[in-house]
Amino acid sequence: MFIIGFSYLHGHLLYGLVAVYALMALIFIGHIIAVKKELKNNIAVYGTITDYFIKDKGRHFYPVVKYTTEEGRDVTSTYSVQDNKKRYEIGSEEMICYDPRDPMSFYFSGREDELTRDYQRFLIIGGIIALVLIVVASLT
Repeated sequence: MFIIGFSYLHGHLLYGLVAVYALMALIFIGHIIAVKKELKNNIAVYGTITDYFIKDKGRHFYPVVKYTTEEGRDVTSTYSVQDNKKRYEIGSEEMICYDPRDPMSFYFSGREDELTRDYQRFLIIGGIIALVLIVVASLT
């Protein structure tokens, strides 16, 4: 808020908005790097799709997966990333990767990009908007 207020006070609101985007972009890039670094420590096992958690009147589906960790602990967890369809059949076995420090946290093998997809979208769309704001500001 300080950046927006300061830039508005000095007649450069568009530059303030771009500065806020740049700060958010740095934070998101740091988060993407941290997530990708943590994925290297995950363990791959097969999990069974037991059900779906359905949200928003059937528009969002979250598969519920049951799997056994390397330590022999049985875990049932709901995938944290929404899907707009039931991608897997109930009862099917799918390769998942779980975090050994937090076995409830997992992702489907081959779908790692879903964990950072929203951040990447912000960077791309926000970057385009920031460039447009810079061009508009330079023309005025």
